Amino acid sequence: MANEVLAPAEEGSAAAAAAEPGSNNAWIGRLGIAAVAICGLTAGIFYFTSRSVFARAASAAASASPDGMPMIKADPMANVVSLEHGLAVYATNCSMCHGTKGLGDGPAVEPPPPAPPLMPKPRNFSGGSFKLGTTKSGLPTDEDLAATIRHGMLPAPMPPWPQLSEGELKSVVMAVRHLAIEGRVAEKLERDPNFARAKALQMAHAQLDPGPVIVLPPKKPEHINLERGKAFYTANCAACHDPDGRGKLRTDLVDNDENPILPRDFTMGQFKGGKTIEDIAMRIVRGIPGSPMPTNPEISAADLWSTAVYVHAFIRTEVPAVGAAPASGMAGTKGQ
Repeated sequence: MANEVLAPAEEGSAAAAAAEPGSNNAWIGRLGIAAVAICGLTAGIFYFTSRSVFARAASAAASASPDGMPMIKADPMANVVSLEHGLAVYATNCSMCHGTKGLGDGPAVEPPPPAPPLMPKPRNFSGGSFKLGTTKSGLPTDEDLAATIRHGMLPAPMPPWPQLSEGELKSVVMAVRHLAIEGRVAEKLERDPNFARAKALQMAHAQLDPGPVIVLPPKKPEHINLERGKAFYTANCAACHDPDGRGKLRTDLVDNDENPILPRDFTMGQFKGGKTIEDIAMRIVRGIPGSPMPTNPEISAADLWSTAVYVHAFIRTEVPAVGAAPASGMAGTKGQ
């Protein structure tokens, strides 16, 4: 019985064995066709790629300067200054944090876990609380906005944008102003749908136009005294920025939207709005709108420049003792 059962299997095996040479030949044929196809495809890709490379090389050679160096063709949009251009650059580079309408609600603000939320949160342009300005109103001029965009606000999430062309930079400034105005108009019309848009636009401009620039008093040598600067700093600044300028002790500070905010660590040399003595003096006078940093419009020239020089000295890690020789890099401080 076993032999009878196995007989059909043996016959099938024999048939498979008989057919095996033909099957092998078929697979070899298919592999050959595939190999030829792959070689043809590779050759085609190489041809078109090399053709493009040689075409670019020929174009570069044709546009070479007389000394043989290739000439770099400028981006035709680089120097275009327009609102349309600015909105396009903004959409590509800024909306991720500031939102498509400039309301500070971009997708990066509250990313999916485990990524942490942005701190501090981006500005809502329509709110009018721009941190860096040089005007009495606290609202930024075009130059203030351009400087903030160009240099960023590290170590906050606002990065510098040195790669933007002048045209792109000026266009983004136009876009930020446009979004601020439109956001303020939208808020007004949402509260009162029957309010005339033209009047809402006029009101928004009046509320958000920067106004006159602050003129700092002249910086004279007789205005600068480190002992005086230390006294003013200790009485008015150390409570937040710490006696050593590191800003590590206060963890209870919040901005005008109740978001946690930390004082600057002056020793790191990263100041909002710049770290020159003049930049620091402007922050002392103007303050930082929307933050616990107050304005000091009535400060005397002597207190202003003495304190600015004193704070600037923190960048060197420690302030020299009063009456001691200036630290390295501070030569001539009393004359600044």
